[in-house]
Amino acid sequence: MPRPHRRTARSTAVAAVLVLAAGGLLAPSATASAPLDPAMAPPSATTSADGADALPELRLDDPSIDWRELVVDGDDVERRADGSAYNTFGGFGSVSCNNTSNLLLDYKEEQPEAYWEIMRMLFDPVTGAGLKHIKVELGADSNSSSGAEPATKRSADEPANVLRGAGFHFIADALSINPDIETEALRWGEPSWTGNDPVKRYQWYKETIDAAYDTFGVELDWMSPSQNEVRGATYQASELAWTVRFAQWLERDATAPDARYDYSKIKIVALDSYREGDAVAARILADPAALEQVDALGFHYDIVGGPNVTRLNKEFGKEILYSEGVAPMIDPQYRVAADPSRGGVGGTVSAADIADRFINAYRWSGAGADPAHMTTFLFQPAVSAMYEGTQYSPKHLVRASDPWSGYWEGDVGLVAVRHFHQFVGDGWEYVEGATGGDGTKGDGGTNVDTSTRTVLTARTPADADGEAQWSQVHANNTRTDRYFEVKVADLGPADRPLYAWETRGPDAGQEYDENYFQNTGVYEPVRTETIDGVEHDVYRVKVPAYSIVTLSTLAHGASGTTAEYVPGDFAPDVEDTILPLPYRDDFEYDEYPVTTVGGEPMTYLERRGGTPRYTADQDGAFEVVRGDRRGHVLQQQIHANNRGFTWNVWGNGRQDVLQTASPSTVLGDHRWADYTAATDFRLDDVDRDASLANFAGLGVRQTYARGGDQATYAIRVYEDGRWQLRKLDQVVASGTVAGFDGAAWHRLAVEARENVVTATLDGVRLARYTDASANPVLAGRIALTSGFYNTRYDNLAITPLRGQAWASEKIDDADARLTYPDGFTFTQAGFAHFNRTQHVLRAGQSVSVPFTGTGLNLFGATGAATLEVSVDGGAPRTVQVGPVGTRETSYWLRGLGNRPHTVTVRVVVGTFTLDGVDALTQGRSSGT
Repeated sequence: MPRPHRRTARSTAVAAVLVLAAGGLLAPSATASAPLDPAMAPPSATTSADGADALPELRLDDPSIDWRELVVDGDDVERRADGSAYNTFGGFGSVSCNNTSNLLLDYKEEQPEAYWEIMRMLFDPVTGAGLKHIKVELGADSNSSSGAEPATKRSADEPANVLRGAGFHFIADALSINPDIETEALRWGEPSWTGNDPVKRYQWYKETIDAAYDTFGVELDWMSPSQNEVRGATYQASELAWTVRFAQWLERDATAPDARYDYSKIKIVALDSYREGDAVAARILADPAALEQVDALGFHYDIVGGPNVTRLNKEFGKEILYSEGVAPMIDPQYRVAADPSRGGVGGTVSAADIADRFINAYRWSGAGADPAHMTTFLFQPAVSAMYEGTQYSPKHLVRASDPWSGYWEGDVGLVAVRHFHQFVGDGWEYVEGATGGDGTKGDGGTNVDTSTRTVLTARTPADADGEAQWSQVHANNTRTDRYFEVKVADLGPADRPLYAWETRGPDAGQEYDENYFQNTGVYEPVRTETIDGVEHDVYRVKVPAYSIVTLSTLAHGASGTTAEYVPGDFAPDVEDTILPLPYRDDFEYDEYPVTTVGGEPMTYLERRGGTPRYTADQDGAFEVVRGDRRGHVLQQQIHANNRGFTWNVWGNGRQDVLQTASPSTVLGDHRWADYTAATDFRLDDVDRDASLANFAGLGVRQTYARGGDQATYAIRVYEDGRWQLRKLDQVVASGTVAGFDGAAWHRLAVEARENVVTATLDGVRLARYTDASANPVLAGRIALTSGFYNTRYDNLAITPLRGQAWASEKIDDADARLTYPDGFTFTQAGFAHFNRTQHVLRAGQSVSVPFTGTGLNLFGATGAATLEVSVDGGAPRTVQVGPVGTRETSYWLRGLGNRPHTVTVRVVVGTFTLDGVDALTQGRSSGT
């Protein structure tokens, strides 16, 4: 659902009369003389000493409130003998691996204004989220979860190329916004030329480190030498040994004549494990060389430490990092429609959940005496610059899937980060007794509706100049409002106001983001109380259900410029338009200007390392090269002799397993409906391994990452003239082309006309397949596939079909335009389901779908059901649907006039699950 454009900020006068009630923020008239809730006393205006605008005093005087005590002792900081704090605030950062940032390259070329807006939204410490850390993947040209990150070196003698992929571009451009961002790299898979040999692996790492400096001027701050999420005792031992050797060799080379900078200053993370933090810590403690070389322990998706983690942190001063964590899933406009009681802010893997995870990662009550003490949390990923339906998406702070239009969407996760980063400065110290949470442990955090307290309190360093400042962030991911008496001592002058900033869901009639990051008022001390002989100021504060609240002595944040969110702030000033057809690419790109990278003038292809426009490699590497007599052509670069070693930690753990998934890349708009895709191709005539199939493939209607052909319908042509037309990787037609010349250029085309798919080779029909099954797929992108050969492609064209609807609008099942008058069951689903949402309807329940267009498709995995379908209030038609699989079409309707319609679907028998709707919007449609 498109985000609204920015709206005018509310006036100060309106903001100044807000009153905090037990149920949330209310805006009474200026003459209101009595609170609307007995918990509230009338507000009085407060002006801060630093000139803050007048804000209401927030008072909670209801005697029935059960207050919970929260003591904030400014001296309650765990310190070393020299007085320095063991742990200081690290904040949030980004993991940019697995091709998750790839489409940013296209945003930068096609819509640079949008690109820089996205980058500032992520990294500007004053106006944006101010992310503090970036970790990128070295790449091995094999799928490491959401796609294939290109290898910087595909052979020992190839110079390292950090222009491939988006990772190092991402780092360099982020540093141009904030040069204090810390940077890091690690591996998932590995180029096979290293043979897992440490010396060759070091060559790969070291030459990449140097190339980052030579190309972008980037000096990496961190390296995580081990394989990502290495598991088990055997591989932990070998990877820790490798990590130590890597660090030692870096120190050696720091003084070499060709050293770019002092590599010994690069800090080392070990081992980036998955929930094995204490086991890895034990290995480090048992190895004096590891203790000397390792600077931080990183582990993923866990909030539990252990005795070894505690020793590593307290005795040896090692940082503990939540070095990969999930970003918010399900955009809040869909959450609030499907699960309104949680306001779009709360729920599983919501913004409140992420804030809760970060706080509990420092101290969760279930960890007992050995909390994790994690101070940094890295989102995997922060920006989802990949196509919808990519594995493990959507999860993001910013979604950027439409580079042709420049459209992007900012998530409430940006606000969640600002609740911390705007009010807790670098180096601030944790106030231990006022930091931590409880609740039942879940998958990487705590379960929704199980906690009673989740709070982080930090103060300025004890040795900082000026009076002490402090801030406190509450995350409430439960249905219950929380009331605390916050009792403060030894933190600067007494009797200071606390400024309250709040994010929660909408009130009735409000936009879903109306109450994001609002400066709701100030809390003044209600009394003083003596505890253990020390006088404390006591503040009475409320943390609403499903909310994030920051309290701070800083009226306008650590920067002095923190401003309220204005609804629509995270929306671009462009429409979410479809990639228009016809679309063509001859891979020349002569129309693009030469620009400078690192002081060097570069063409479009040079500065992108050969990356073609709008492609997203799932396996292998599709890059533009100069072809014989054809100018530039697209070539699949991975063959039998340079196949990478896969990221195999979730298999048997071996690190020398060659990739086997066929190379594939996807391109285009998942809203394309009826069209023809065509490309020239030429097969590789070098036979490096006869056991590997040599083919070129072209697919249509790709909707999500499913491996194999990627697209629903695909044609493959092999070197011996055999061909296969396939649906969902199953052959539906096949044959052999007599006299096929595998060394010549050919033209391959696939036409998708509603449920009829036609494949041609050099203008001659190979097959026409009518998909009369219960599960056709009727919209989606294209895909190119190849064997492990240097297959070449040229003159790609996607053209609309005359008389057919080529475009559609994708409407989520949780879109507010859809209504479910008889009830529903909402399911928070996996990545393969559109926006991770599903609505389940049982007999007697219905959904009404308003749209403008000539037809529609209902899609999503569902069991068999009997439905009644009516159009614009007409007589219902009974239809049988299902069972169908993920993103497949359960029902489709054609032949409507191109005008507004309402289709109502009622379940008669069985259970029907709706994932989304394709509303046909461009061109005509025929049939039913």
